[in-house]
Amino acid sequence: MEDLPARRVPPSRRAERERGSPAGGARGTATIGPQPADLAAYRRAVDDVLRDVRDGTVEAALPRAAGCPEVRAVLDRVPGGGQGALDRIAAQLSDFRPSARSNARTPATLLRIALLQQVDVVWWGSLTPFADDADVLGSPQLTSLPALDRRGLLAFRYRVGTAAWAGRARNYAVRRWAPGREPVSSGLSFPVARPAMVGLLNEIATRFAAAAPSWAGRLWVNCIVRSTAGQLRLRELGYSALLPSAHCTGYAADLEMAWLRRHGVAPALEGVLTAYRDAGVLNVIDEGQAWHVCLDPASAGRYADLAPRVSG
Repeated sequence: MEDLPARRVPPSRRAERERGSPAGGARGTATIGPQPADLAAYRRAVDDVLRDVRDGTVEAALPRAAGCPEVRAVLDRVPGGGQGALDRIAAQLSDFRPSARSNARTPATLLRIALLQQVDVVWWGSLTPFADDADVLGSPQLTSLPALDRRGLLAFRYRVGTAAWAGRARNYAVRRWAPGREPVSSGLSFPVARPAMVGLLNEIATRFAAAAPSWAGRLWVNCIVRSTAGQLRLRELGYSALLPSAHCTGYAADLEMAWLRRHGVAPALEGVLTAYRDAGVLNVIDEGQAWHVCLDPASAGRYADLAPRVSG
């Protein structure tokens, strides 16, 4: 695999205001840091905290996490402070209900996802999230995926979620008569994305194709942008939709993995994503069916420059 570029870290610990900033947009600030070595130490510490956790004693892991220097080195950067992050995770654990729709089937799984997700919150938690559907659809910061797709400018595939009869009938037909053709997923909440995420996902798709040359399919993206209201709707339906979420700022995506496992090519994508993670470009969380990825603010400008544009 081609070497990933070194992550550029500006002298300031805070990114510029998003308007005109490499972090993109005009909705608050993004936070630069921690460094890749600190994030690697954080992930190891989370693994250590969770190693002996049983679901009946999962709450007892939080004080252990709070006392771990490698964990606090990240959590204390979360907007509102480390104790606020721990209190929020404790509330999420107390609200946990088993659901077939959730990517966290047990309290221990939810705790792992919630702890790893705090890296996203450090990076993008100070940005004002998209509040509702109108906020997303009216944003000039987001680009149309169908417009890019019609011009052959996307290296990845996706499906837009729909409640319309025709769309649901089409999806049922695919699952019924061509079950291996597409993954089983509800699809994107909105057919839009930040240019930086389009540039990133195109690059990931290209590297995945090179790592799995025998695979005739492409990278499949399950989710990019959500609104806070949409996240709450998902929670009501039984999904483990955590808040705050980098999806609600447009800087995260969920990449289908279960479908690739069935076709024997998941290890290729896992290797690609792990390389980005280790370089500090992405926060990566294995959530079972999909792997969640969040873009580091220091890399957002470079990927915005790589994004294809719709002209005319």
